[in-house]
Amino acid sequence: MKNVRELAAQVLIASEKKFVDEALEVHRGAALSRRDRALLTTLVYGATRWRRELDWLIDRCAERVHPEIRQHLRVALFQIRHLDKIPRHAAVNEAVELAKGVSKKSAGFVNAVLRKAADLPLPDAIGVRTSHPDWLIERWRKRFKPKELDAILEADNAILPVTVRLKDGAAIAIKGDPTEDERYAEEGFAVQDATSMKVAPLLDPKPEERVLDLCAAPGGKTTHLAQLMGGKGRVVAVDLPDRIGLVAESAKRLRLENIECVAGDGATIAFREPFDAILVDAPCSNTGVLARRPDVRWRLREKDIAGAVGIQRKLLDNAARLLAPGGRIVYSTCSLEPEENRVDLPGFRIVKEELTLPTDQCSGGYQALARRE
Repeated sequence: MKNVRELAAQVLIASEKKFVDEALEVHRGAALSRRDRALLTTLVYGATRWRRELDWLIDRCAERVHPEIRQHLRVALFQIRHLDKIPRHAAVNEAVELAKGVSKKSAGFVNAVLRKAADLPLPDAIGVRTSHPDWLIERWRKRFKPKELDAILEADNAILPVTVRLKDGAAIAIKGDPTEDERYAEEGFAVQDATSMKVAPLLDPKPEERVLDLCAAPGGKTTHLAQLMGGKGRVVAVDLPDRIGLVAESAKRLRLENIECVAGDGATIAFREPFDAILVDAPCSNTGVLARRPDVRWRLREKDIAGAVGIQRKLLDNAARLLAPGGRIVYSTCSLEPEENRVDLPGFRIVKEELTLPTDQCSGGYQALARRE
């Protein structure tokens, strides 16, 4: 059986070139027990989430750090400073042993850094204390009240519950890996954040309607729409060729036969017949889901937001072209940014819109219902 902390360091190294959840998925099934898989996820997400704080501690104690050794230090320091159930000496000793695999000299170096960094007081800098990039904090400071900002920063570092949507629409929280829950194979069990569950009901699809999900993968909202329609009518799910298969898999597992999957670009795809209702769950900066996607805070740059807005605009324009007279569009994002959370379509009226801020129970996001007049 592989060493969990060694695997965590390997995943963190791999996540420099790919999303952390993708890097983690490669190793999550590496002959690990259920308990070790849970620990691996905790270590990887925790070291990623608290990276700025951890690196500040490391850099106060060492000038030059080998990239692999830095990952071992991050994993160990995260355990020491953020996990109560792992003894300090165990975290230090484990990191020292793993460092020997890099070089014999590294063992003493790791030992010295950890013993010094473990009790260092943090600076007053809010970016270090909450492990967020300064540019994002300053951006939010201009829009949110101090208490709101503090709450968002705290929520971004929370361990959110795993919520699932049942066939009857009820939402429940479960513990552990949802795929190992005996109810996972049952019809109607879908993992979905509580904020995400607001989107499909806002569109309020009817059994007799033609409904379009223009950015459907991985399929949580698509299957929700299909269930709300009682398995009747038609939900056409569109996404890029390398992603649309995820929707098909979800539809098959939930035994939903009123979903038609189409590979294509939601910004340009055309259909002969118009749709009664369209969902545009647009790609975005993801600043509302930093608790569930902790690496986003380190990948995202402020200029990326403007790029996302351009894509969102094209998706909305195409949705308007595909919509029947009197039809409705729901536009949603996982973003907190005002540039991304705007529906400005000629001939449309905003019926309802809501910005949900992240909490320790759910992610943040934006939803708006627009009707063609």
